[in-house]
Amino acid sequence: MGLNYRGRRKLGPLPVWRNVSRSEKGKTSSWTVKLFGVSWNSRTKKKTVDLPGNWSYTTD
Repeated sequence: MGLNYRGRRKLGPLPVWRNVSRSEKGKTSSWTVKLFGVSWNSRTKKKTVDLPGNWSYTTD
């Protein structure tokens, strides 16, 4: 097990976040866009829909 760093920063008033992850393997960066409970990640290309409660639905 190594030391990992994960950070998330919102870019101004836009519904866009920059995700940065650093570990022993290197640095990974991706973008997440979220509108009306639906989010999309640039690295994984997955769409996620927020459902009521603690539920969510993810597509491949």
